[in-house]
Amino acid sequence: MSDLLRRATRSFAKAGDSVLTSVRAAWPDATGPGTVNHAYPIRRSRAGVVTVACSDAVWAQELGMRADEISDRLAHILGDPEAVQGLRFVVADHAIPQVIEEFRAAPPLPPPDAATMARAREATRAIDDPELREIVTRAAARALERDNGS
Repeated sequence: MSDLLRRATRSFAKAGDSVLTSVRAAWPDATGPGTVNHAYPIRRSRAGVVTVACSDAVWAQELGMRADEISDRLAHILGDPEAVQGLRFVVADHAIPQVIEEFRAAPPLPPPDAATMARAREATRAIDDPELREIVTRAAARALERDNGS
């Protein structure tokens, strides 16, 4: 995801505007990872006010109410309290990069059957550390399942 974000920020960055590039890179950490799909910093004025394109008025209003909190987080992440003098939220869904997708975890696998677990425990019985042995046993059981086509 960070690679996609870097590519997106490069395509929007203006030459010489390293502060805006830094704000864009810090944006997910300052606002939450899902926000970049609905709001994205598009410009920074000479006075230090960052304009953020939002996908709709609801996002603009919500983020506007959190503007002080987001500014403080950006200042902390960037290490420069003067970098962002203010935030301005506008509805401009066309300006939001659409390359970032939310991560969706796969559903958990069912536990290995008893015979597979027994084979994995036999293979890992020589490991002295019980915590490490259990981790390696679970990994071995999954490998055995994969090898058996389960």
